Amino acid sequence: MTKEKLMQYCNLEEEIDKLEKRIDGIKKQSEMVSDVVQNGYKRHAVIYGFDCRRSLKLQELECILEQRRDRLLDLQIEVEEWIDTISKSDIRQIFEHRYIDNMSWIQIQIAMKYKHEDTARNKHDKFLKNL
Repeated sequence: MTKEKLMQYCNLEEEIDKLEKRIDGIKKQSEMVSDVVQNGYKRHAVIYGFDCRRSLKLQELECILEQRRDRLLDLQIEVEEWIDTISKSDIRQIFEHRYIDNMSWIQIQIAMKYKHEDTARNKHDKFLKNL
């Protein structure tokens, strides 16, 4: 596991949320189209229809976004599984607080009840060095 993948975890969460909103927006879009046809001075008719090309394009875009979301979820699962393999509880908690909960070192110090913020950071750095 690289530190870059760990640092990306919080960004992945935001990107997945954005993708899910875009997918929902696409699902809500209608493939129905309409047009008004003038038939004389005061007469007009409204014509409704189904736009097949638009429907196919929306399905294609939805599929692309869902595939990207699935890849991002796979990366999240990879990070979660790696953190789960850490045998020492305090180290595992530090990594969860830092990367999953997106806490600062001071917040971790308070949560873990350490006297200095450097304690958590030093344990974190030492663990990564020993990999």
